[in-house]
Amino acid sequence: MIEGSNLNEKEISYPAEVVFKAIFRNREFTLQTLTTILTENNITGKIDSRESKNGKFVSFTISGTFCSKEELNSVCTKVTMVEGFMSMF
Repeated sequence: MIEGSNLNEKEISYPAEVVFKAIFRNREFTLQTLTTILTENNITGKIDSRESKNGKFVSFTISGTFCSKEELNSVCTKVTMVEGFMSMF
């Protein structure tokens, strides 16, 4: 999410292409769920994934065009609610 201290927050002009990463425990339907979140929110984007060495975790790089800060925050909140979520940056 983009909320936080003004010292760390970047000024973004919307609509904007935003890229963020999310780390999950490796579950069967996580990629499909993330894709659904983007689709349901009419976000044109792309999701790349990379498994950890032992396959226990998977990181997703999510990029998309967001129309507003509120839309970005809404999608990020939904991503954090997916089963197996661990971290986002």
